[in-house]
Amino acid sequence: MARIGAVVVAAGLSSRMKSFKPLLPFEDTTIAKHIVQMLKRNGADPILMVTGYRADELESHLAQTGIRFLRNERYKETQMFDSVRMGIEAIIDECDKIMLMPVDTPAIRQKTFSQVMKIDADMVRTVYGGEPGHPILLKKEVARKLCGYQGDRGLRGAMEESGISITNLIVDDKGVNWDVDTQAEYEEMIDWNFRQGEGYPIHPIVRIDLAAGEVFYGPVTARLMENVERTGSIQEACSQVGLSYSKGSRMLKGAEKQLGFRILERWTGGTGGGGSRLTAEGKRLLSCYYAMEEEMQNHMTAVFQKCFSNGLRE
Repeated sequence: MARIGAVVVAAGLSSRMKSFKPLLPFEDTTIAKHIVQMLKRNGADPILMVTGYRADELESHLAQTGIRFLRNERYKETQMFDSVRMGIEAIIDECDKIMLMPVDTPAIRQKTFSQVMKIDADMVRTVYGGEPGHPILLKKEVARKLCGYQGDRGLRGAMEESGISITNLIVDDKGVNWDVDTQAEYEEMIDWNFRQGEGYPIHPIVRIDLAAGEVFYGPVTARLMENVERTGSIQEACSQVGLSYSKGSRMLKGAEKQLGFRILERWTGGTGGGGSRLTAEGKRLLSCYYAMEEEMQNHMTAVFQKCFSNGLRE
């Protein structure tokens, strides 16, 4: 049986994506770990990931998966094909065939991997809706030839210039050419994957409540105070938060009672009518609460990845 290795390219920095793509949630784990799991389930060995941007973080995240890593230290100056070439050259002597794919195409179905790996051809690529996609499977001799390409058109240019026949596998799998370059594309892909029955990614939600003699402050109170400061009106702030005026007022007065000082200034009458705004202490309370919430969310995300990133599926 032919030994099929895999090269996953994860070196580059996406200028359009604010988040680090390999560690974005996908199904019950992360994009990077999901791709590794899919390759392993289909028998790929060895699996090599070419890293670059935030390499330490990604390699640590995948340390227990048993895959190999190779760093493209010049990822800022080189193209994706340079990382592909590095990966091929690192494992080619151990493989009969090599599968190539980028790290940002996690929606490919397991069935598609299996179909590609069963085809005995020099070069196999998937096609959906008339557009070529991933993964790409190469015989060893073909992979060597591609590595000699000196043009500037990347992997596609190397494939076309090689003169080697390409076997196109037509698949009913949108995921083969659905990469994640923007937040909108990521969210659309997550929704689509959910509609295929694969579930939404799980993630922790941090809720912080403050207590003195009793619990008196939480996310709703913070939003209420923020809206009071912005609108100058408790009634309007309550409406925007979805509370009745009486309930919102009780929450604010209850917070003041527990704290022992005023968090709102209230006035009536005058040229512009009555109004409200935060006291200096109220502004400090709101600022401290949001700062704590952000720091706790960052910490919780790290803890979540440590505890849950291996996934829940067998």
